[in-house]
Amino acid sequence: MDGDAAERVSLADAIAAAEVSRREKKKNPAIAAGLSLLFNGLGQAYNGQFIRGVLVLLGSLLGLFLMIVPGVAIWVWGVYDAWATAQRMNEGLLPYQETSALAIVAFVAVWAVTIFSLSAASAMLLVALGQQGLL
Repeated sequence: MDGDAAERVSLADAIAAAEVSRREKKKNPAIAAGLSLLFNGLGQAYNGQFIRGVLVLLGSLLGLFLMIVPGVAIWVWGVYDAWATAQRMNEGLLPYQETSALAIVAFVAVWAVTIFSLSAASAMLLVALGQQGLL
């Protein structure tokens, strides 16, 4: 990552990068890593690996739920994996996979629904524990 991985990446940047990626059949590893850092698993979706991105998302959230260290480890691995996969696609070591703006938007929607659902479930659990006098 040539020092540009620290740039801030927005959803608009991701969609624009997806269009450039589609036209040029090249991935930007810094964008892939930045997206995965911003939303765990989004870099995989940018690389055309939507299901893998969802698995990284769910794995890191499950890891965070169980203990913080596994969740952070999976998240960091996801950032590295997104970067390395983009590099390998550019070098021809992995087959190029299309990036669609729809996949990126769909992934952000899945991410938001997952986070909202987990937050609501946590709140309901806390209320139930409070009503039982366990808190």
